[in-house]
Amino acid sequence: MKIKDVNGVCIVDIEGKSISKADITKLKDLQTKYTRSKRIGINLENVQSVNIDFLDFLKASFERNKKISLYNLSNEVFLSLLVLKYDRYADIYMNKIDFKEEKHSILYRRLKLIKAA
Repeated sequence: MKIKDVNGVCIVDIEGKSISKADITKLKDLQTKYTRSKRIGINLENVQSVNIDFLDFLKASFERNKKISLYNLSNEVFLSLLVLKYDRYADIYMNKIDFKEEKHSILYRRLKLIKAA
């Protein structure tokens, strides 16, 4: 995992194909360090799957008002977040530029079909 401070944001590059418990521990430490001063963005370009520990981390961050941003998600990771409804616990961007500028967040509205009586 590589961590960079760039122009008021903290960028975290996950290098492996999955997120380890050690990575999650480092992410928690970063949240404590940058409580309100910097936004944290996680580059998931290489990550092919997420585990329950990472999902719990996203939810806990959201509940403590320390929302994490994710970008460069693979289709598998994005669909996992969407199906499990964990996409609401993070801001999701297509790439690093969108994250830095805080523009073009991916928003999905959950629609329900109502059967006519």
